[in-house]
Formats: sequence, structure tokens, C-alpha cells
Amino acid sequence: MEKKKILMITMAFFPENSPRSFRATELAKEFGKQGHSVNIITERREYDYSEFEKKNNCTVRSELRLQKYRSDIFMKKRNVFVKIKDRFLYQFFLYPELEISKRITDVLKGNKGKYDIVISIAKPYSVHIGCAIALRKNRELARSWVADCGDPFTLCKSDVYSFPFYIKWLEKWMFRRTDFISVPVEAAINGYYKEFHRKIRVIPQGFNFNAVKLYKGKINNSCPTFCYAGALYSKTRNPAKLMQYLEDIRDEFRFIVYTDTPGLLEPYKDTFGEKLIVKKPVPREELLFELSKMNFLLNIDNVYKEQVPSKLIDYMMTGRPILNIEPEKPDYSNIDRFLKGDYSGKYSLGKMDDYDISTITKKFLSLVD
Repeated sequence: MEKKKILMITMAFFPENSPRSFRATELAKEFGKQGHSVNIITERREYDYSEFEKKNNCTVRSELRLQKYRSDIFMKKRNVFVKIKDRFLYQFFLYPELEISKRITDVLKGNKGKYDIVISIAKPYSVHIGCAIALRKNRELARSWVADCGDPFTLCKSDVYSFPFYIKWLEKWMFRRTDFISVPVEAAINGYYKEFHRKIRVIPQGFNFNAVKLYKGKINNSCPTFCYAGALYSKTRNPAKLMQYLEDIRDEFRFIVYTDTPGLLEPYKDTFGEKLIVKKPVPREELLFELSKMNFLLNIDNVYKEQVPSKLIDYMMTGRPILNIEPEKPDYSNIDRFLKGDYSGKYSLGKMDDYDISTITKKFLSLVD
């Protein structure tokens, strides 16, 4: 295989615990393992990457953090006036995220090396905007530019923001300059303007299955034990109808939830008692091991089909049956079957090989001219 010169630009990266971080980190590790020249530009963190670079054959430039990025706009406890101000600044001016775009163009301005491929990873979309500006000024920077996207931008149906026309124009301006747009699932294509559909390539989330440690013993829980891991939202992944149904079940079960948004579960803690256990998120390796000890795993489907949670691949890796429910129309008969140990209605994602990180890197490298 011809060795490539690769530049990745991403705010989310190891050791951050998020799906976008997993995406970027797994790609960087596998590219390095294959012997390519891998450079990563990421958010400035108080973290020494020297051991990571040595182990994974890559170079990490941790220098994108800005003083105003992750400011009080991301804090949960703010007064109403600050919330209104922050919402206005982001919705109409993409502030403070656009500062990242400026920083990226500054960093790339002095970069004289030509890359075979540049992979920019959102969110935030200001990463793509910064790349678009840099490549407009210097098209020789890369033979191919791939804008990797998780959730859609201005057409995102779950977003609380309704962006004005000039932000939508900015998205179109940005994507006209990309060579390719990568999305994790086929359904996500509808989250982008039709004029760009010809540029879109479906490249799923990828993982190194050999690095995953799972529980290998017999599943011998004292009662049906199942788990949900991830965020809960009132509009898109609301557990209310599921919880109301489980509340009336007299048989013993244990529902374990790993989440940093536990508010929607608070009303049920007293009535559920020991049947409901809410925990804070843990590192992904630890989480996968815990998930592999469950009788089955729960996924609350997104209301909007353009957005598919990457946790489903993590679930699949554990080998445990997956109960997938629609938040507004749960299949109560299937829930009953799962609680009785009948997993015939389990959710399937297809072949695991489709998500192997070596397969995913080949898909990206195939986009080099």
C-alpha cells in the first residue's frame, strides 16, 4: 500500500469521552498503524501527547483551544439574560464557534506541506468552515478534502436553533469547496442539501474490535438486567413512555442508565427504587465491559432518522441483544418478550466487519484522487 500524508482537524480527540472523539482517535490510530504520515490538529488540552504519539505513530498539535471557546455558553447554570444573549450570538453569528475557524486558518496558513487527504471532523461545523477558508486560499494544501459529519448542520431537525438564511448560505459555500462529505449512515444523507448529495459517501463509525475487553463468563443476573448508555432529551430521546410502562410491571428487573443528563429520570426514582440505577458516564473501555454483563441493552431511537447514535455499534460489539424502541410508540409486547428472555425481536445492524476500523480507513483513502 502506498503511504499517504494525512491531516486530520478535529476539536474532539483523545482523551475526550465522546462519539466524535472516538471517531477521530480510532482513525488516527489505524492510519498510524498502517504506516501513513498522520498529523492531527486538535483542541488545546492540558495533556501530554508524547506517549500517544510514540505509541500510535502520529503527530498531535494540540493548539486550537480559544479563551472564549467552551465559555459560559456551555454552562448549565446561567441566568435567563445570559442564556438569551448566548442563544442570540450563536444562532445569528455562530459565536463563539466561528473563532475556531479563524484559528484553523491561522494554523494552516504557515503549513507548506501538501497532504494527500485532509479530513475535517465536525462538530462544531466551524472546523469545516476554517478548512474551507484555508483551502480557498491554498488549494495546493491537499489533493482531497473530506468533511466528516455526524449530525446535520442547518437542516438538523433536533436543533433548537432555526438559523437565518446567511448561515444556510455559509453552509452551502463551505460544502461547495469540499471534495467529499462523509456521513455515518445512509439515512443521514437527507440532512443535507440535495445539491451536495453527489458528494456524500457513507462511512460508518469504525472501531478496533481487537482492543475491546468484554466479560466472558456466563450471564447469571438475579433478575432481568438491562442498560441504556447515553444522553436523554425531551424532544428526541425521551424515555417517558417507556418509564411509565415499566412503572406498572410488578416482576423484578434492574434498569441501569449511564448518562450525564439524568433529569428526565428524576420523577421515577422513588417509585422504581432499586429497579432503577442511574450512574455517571465512565470511560468507554470500562463501559463496554459493564454492558457485556447485561441480559440485554436498550436503545431509544432518535425521532429524526437522519441521526443514528454511534452507541449502537458499541452495543453490537458486546454481543448482547439490543432492544430498540421508538420513544413515542414503544412496542410494549417486544419489551415484555425481552424481560422474559425472548430476544427474537432484537435489533440488527448488519455485519460487524462493516465497522472494523481497517475497513473504515480504506473507505477514506479511496477518496484520494
